[in-house]
Amino acid sequence: MNEMNVSPDMEEKPEKKSSAFSRFVKRHPLFTAIVCGLIAVVLMYFAKDLEGNLAKKAVVEAASVELQDNNKAMLKLICKPLVWSVRSEMLRENLEQVDLLITELVKEKNFLYIHLIDSNGNVMLSTNKKMEGQPIDNGEIEEAMLADSTVVLDEADRVITVVAPVMGYDKRLSTLVLSYQPEEAFGTDFLKKKH
Repeated sequence: MNEMNVSPDMEEKPEKKSSAFSRFVKRHPLFTAIVCGLIAVVLMYFAKDLEGNLAKKAVVEAASVELQDNNKAMLKLICKPLVWSVRSEMLRENLEQVDLLITELVKEKNFLYIHLIDSNGNVMLSTNKKMEGQPIDNGEIEEAMLADSTVVLDEADRVITVVAPVMGYDKRLSTLVLSYQPEEAFGTDFLKKKH
């Protein structure tokens, strides 16, 4: 009974709309071609722009990783002569010179702190004087202190921490912990800029 209620006009409406569009296209072929061409150009522009932005993002991410790796290598390299200097002054029992050395170094841009930690895990000297005499309370640093070689740690907010043993003639004298936060090489505005 429902089939009888459907009028023949309702079935023909989609055909009429389709035929009206095709009649418009037949009557205005130049206009239709121009509109279709403009739509195609706009779509191609947005596709290329999106592709370019994705390529820029990939390059920036790769460069950021490479820069972070270079920063780690640089800090590890800086740590060697610093450890030698600390070792030499500690063997002379000249901790004032060690304190002066780390205080001057931490004044350089992007250094956060430098600690000299004794064999018990307590901070002997620090550029943050509140930490002196306190136990080190960072599990990653404590674990890195067990190693006999320099360890580089990645921490939150791109902070790089280097943990290096200061060895005496026959035993470990202390551990040097140096923390550095490099500047962000490519800000968030970099991807928004058009070149």
